[in-house]
Amino acid sequence: MDSIVDSHLHLVTAPMFKRIRERLGGTLRPAARERVTGGGSRMAQRLQALEGVSLAAHAERWAGAFDRAGVATGFFIAIGEGNEELAEFVRLNPARFQGWGGVIDPISPEAVSVVRRFREWGIRGLKLYPPTQRFSASDRAVYPLYEAAAEQGLAVLFHFGITIAPVYDLRYADPLHLSGAANDFPDVTFAIAHCGAGFLREALFLAYHTENIWVDTSGTNNWREFTPGAPPLETVFRDLVRTYGPRRIMFGTDSGIPGEYRVAILKEQRDLFDRLDLTPEDRAAIFGGNARRLFRLD
Repeated sequence: MDSIVDSHLHLVTAPMFKRIRERLGGTLRPAARERVTGGGSRMAQRLQALEGVSLAAHAERWAGAFDRAGVATGFFIAIGEGNEELAEFVRLNPARFQGWGGVIDPISPEAVSVVRRFREWGIRGLKLYPPTQRFSASDRAVYPLYEAAAEQGLAVLFHFGITIAPVYDLRYADPLHLSGAANDFPDVTFAIAHCGAGFLREALFLAYHTENIWVDTSGTNNWREFTPGAPPLETVFRDLVRTYGPRRIMFGTDSGIPGEYRVAILKEQRDLFDRLDLTPEDRAAIFGGNARRLFRLD
């Protein structure tokens, strides 16, 4: 088996979808609620496909997908902050599955107590989503959450930038919001998903002042279509290596369906990094070694 670590995956189950639908039901205006959760919506179609699929079946399907793609282990984000279900999924195959836990409201007192249980649940990191959770990453109201992450030895992953989520506020999407917190918490590793998802320039700025901010390469990175000049992905990766260096970059696909593991993204990214002036050790670090080192994986 290859030594690839996919640092950014999504665990999607029927109960998780139902919780999201219930939560959105009380926050969206009727027209928006029907568009997002109605019978013809993408959410309803996905929910129907997932009904009756056990967590054990999800685990079996994902292990098979990893085998076919040559992936050793992967880090899953549970949609809807389903931490206990994620923990149970990880326990089914701890050699292959790792977890990024979540919280519903990062500035609530309850969030801190949730994060302090992550290690007990076997969860290795915290995922936050400022554009959808509507908070600034350096708001001091969220500092107790970072303190809990530091106590637990957890990395913190952020989705900044544009998003397909049904509820969002792009005023909180700028990675520069992380600047203050990264300086105040040098003992916490913060990671920016999807190369900044449209905020590449800002993500590169952060590499100048910090050593504890990383990036992941996950997804199609189609945010480039909405960026001036639509830079080729090879140029994006070259800029990341130039600023962050090859030891603060983690590979990811953003896959969410085991039967549709994004092998094409894996192949594309390997081909692009092969074109850069990297040693074999540096390429191996990006595609697995860095995540293993950060999370102290055997």
